[in-house]
Amino acid sequence: MAAYKVNKGLDNEQGFVLITILVAISLLFPIVIAFYGKTQINLLQAGNFRDTIQAARMARSGVEGVIGLLRNDDPSYDGKTDTWAMPFPPLTVGNNEAVVAIVDEESKLNINMIVNKDGKADRNMVDRFKALIERLGGRPEIVNALIDWIDTDSLVTDPGGAEEGGYESFEYSVKNGPLDTLDELLLVKGFDKELLFEKGLGKFITVAPTDGKVNINTAPVEILNDLGFREGLVQEIVSAREKEPFKQLGDAWQVLGVDAKSLPPGIEQKVKVTSSVFTVRSKGLCGKIAKEVEATLKRDSAGITIVFWREL
Repeated sequence: MAAYKVNKGLDNEQGFVLITILVAISLLFPIVIAFYGKTQINLLQAGNFRDTIQAARMARSGVEGVIGLLRNDDPSYDGKTDTWAMPFPPLTVGNNEAVVAIVDEESKLNINMIVNKDGKADRNMVDRFKALIERLGGRPEIVNALIDWIDTDSLVTDPGGAEEGGYESFEYSVKNGPLDTLDELLLVKGFDKELLFEKGLGKFITVAPTDGKVNINTAPVEILNDLGFREGLVQEIVSAREKEPFKQLGDAWQVLGVDAKSLPPGIEQKVKVTSSVFTVRSKGLCGKIAKEVEATLKRDSAGITIVFWREL
């Protein structure tokens, strides 16, 4: 009987210890799981932060590469056969990558110049912009709203214009100044994403600090059409520049067999064969993280100047 009692007591003690251990484990298990989860989240966040930094560096490096490219480019003329105008293969460093594209802003119509330095509408620029919008299927009268957006007076430009009263239903007022970005055009009455993106207006216009002249070596057909060339000459320009870029305007007319007197009035004040303002879009990729840089560069005799920089 005594031995039986001792064994029974030991069994009770062992059972108590087992229960205590199980209770301790049940209490500690959620803590361990939570700690593990938090550790994994911290590691993931640290990895994402590292990849974000690397992706941003790759994007910035893409812009720096373009700056070096433009420094070494011959600025006496610019065409689609120049290195900067060619499609770039992705730039790879280890597992990181940068995808870079360069856009010639002087192949486009500068819509900030529809209002001249005197604060008046430039009729030539207005007519060209209206013709472009109409060709794309938009309503040309909305250009008058852009005139009112940029000019500093309070006179409504009819038809389609809009001064302060035209924005009463919006949470903003008319700017009375030039556009800083192309996206800002969506704030102007009558302009929308359909026209800007789906119908493609955004590809043909710029708000970059250009001199207003268009590079006939790089300008798309839609922009050349607005310059007033006779029928067929635009296609001749495109065909000739594909063989070799025009190095001087005089050469262009000679190659085309065109008498300068037969050209649209004032055409040499509207066109050129060089470009000095470029927009670079550089996307850096690291793992699943992507960072973008959009930069506008201006090239002159002093070098390359960054006039706009935006990181996305």
